[in-house]
Amino acid sequence: MDGLVSLLPEPYYDRVEKIWQELETRFGLTGIQVTPYPHFSWQIGEDYSMDLLAEAAREVGAATPPLPVTTAGLGLFTGANPVIYISVVKTPALVAVHRLIWQRFEHVCQGVSPLYSPDLWMPHISLAYEDVTPENIGAAMRWLAFQDFTWEMKIDNISYICEPSGTIGSQQCSYGFCGEP
Repeated sequence: MDGLVSLLPEPYYDRVEKIWQELETRFGLTGIQVTPYPHFSWQIGEDYSMDLLAEAAREVGAATPPLPVTTAGLGLFTGANPVIYISVVKTPALVAVHRLIWQRFEHVCQGVSPLYSPDLWMPHISLAYEDVTPENIGAAMRWLAFQDFTWEMKIDNISYICEPSGTIGSQQCSYGFCGEP
């Protein structure tokens, strides 16, 4: 799956990378490395048209001012393949940008995941997935639970990460948010 994301600014980019490293060292959690860029996702899908994507991303970047984003603790998507994540607060401004992105990119991608649609989207920063198991989840959550994940940051980009099946994702392009507030 490929995705439209916003890369985290420093120092949060570095903090997430350090958490990933600790999760690998302490608990053997390496699945997150398939997408090795600290980010949160706006939309994911199977086949983005690169020509249309670049045009749409430039338009969204030009129309969107840098965006304040707050995180609010730790979360868990449950099921057969659990995901441990940092929760991103859904503010009216964040929701408005998400709707703009969703509308502008709806014809740019085939196979868009409905989990990222405006009604279902749960913005988050993934910390562990792919290899979270009954054997390692408890210890990982105990370690993470005592850390402060209340962060405030300015998001200033929309980026595209290409992650062909079976390979490590790579950042293909990034456009700044440079709209007027």
